[in-house]
Amino acid sequence: MITSSMKTKLCSTKMKTLKKYCQRVLVITSLALFINEFLVYYIVLLSCKYPPAPPGGHPVGAMILADTHLLGRRNGHWFDKLRREWQMHRTFQTAQTLFAPEHVFFLGDLFDEGKWCPPQEFDYYVRRFQSLFSVDEAKTKIHVMAGNHDIGFHYSVTPYLDKRFKDAFKTEAVEYKVINEVPFVIINSMALEGDGCFLCKSAIQNLKKVKGQLKNNNGSKMENTRPILMSHFPLYRLSDDHCDEPDDAPAAEKAVQFREGWDCISKESSGMLLEDLNPRLIFSGHTHHGCNTSHGDAAEISVSSFSWRNKKKPAFVLAYFTKDSHAIAKCYMPEENNIYCAYVFFISLMLFSMFKK
Repeated sequence: MITSSMKTKLCSTKMKTLKKYCQRVLVITSLALFINEFLVYYIVLLSCKYPPAPPGGHPVGAMILADTHLLGRRNGHWFDKLRREWQMHRTFQTAQTLFAPEHVFFLGDLFDEGKWCPPQEFDYYVRRFQSLFSVDEAKTKIHVMAGNHDIGFHYSVTPYLDKRFKDAFKTEAVEYKVINEVPFVIINSMALEGDGCFLCKSAIQNLKKVKGQLKNNNGSKMENTRPILMSHFPLYRLSDDHCDEPDDAPAAEKAVQFREGWDCISKESSGMLLEDLNPRLIFSGHTHHGCNTSHGDAAEISVSSFSWRNKKKPAFVLAYFTKDSHAIAKCYMPEENNIYCAYVFFISLMLFSMFKK
């Protein structure tokens, strides 16, 4: 016969067991979230560092990234949006803590749906970008350029789309910036079609001004200093077939021929940029894959996408620039598949703990 005291004791034992299981689940869940959503970014990025600074003056320390593609209302699931934006936010903020770059360059395609979204959604886009990639403005300066997903490919860019991006980020079709005696030229790739459109006309005019400014450096401290060119589209190349980087394109994509004005800047405009600006180094994005390309004595570094949505192993660049030299290091972010494997481990651990008395 079961007495009331026995029932009370049995109920108390069950409650203690349930409490013990709940504590285990809570501890393992908390540990999994802390490691996979916070600590892993420090563990992975601590393996990266700035390259040795080149001699000659105060070097410009920079972080360079491409193709963040913040999702809008049309493409992707809400969880996809949350997951990828958290990954980019944590990587970026961890990099700010560990490396404290003086300058950050975003190589276009900040947004995934910037060319389609209405005004209110675009304003929300801008606020999200500023929130996810916030910096201490007293220590770090952000530089932005437009990509085709921000304002459209050349054929679809309107004065309105161009103006609202310029107003939001204070950009121009061609910008000339001198930082610690190092000249940078930042271009809008879609403005270099060379067909005399409203966008191309102003870009060519600004490009001529920049060419004159670079020539006027003769006799100054910056004499013979070649600029760094920043572009969303890569300069003209046949394909990615020559690329040999850990984050390069899949083999099936490498042999695909590039289309001028879609996959890269046209051959004619690329030649004009190389001749007029004579850059020593070019950074580009757009392809979502890493690649190193030679244009005579100018090297081009294509930076892979910063988002897991476009690249399972995203990357960014840390660089030092002086007026005569530069040093480059590529940093890889946590791999998405490794994060999933870690969660499978913690789920298995949780299930195991449920059967352990």
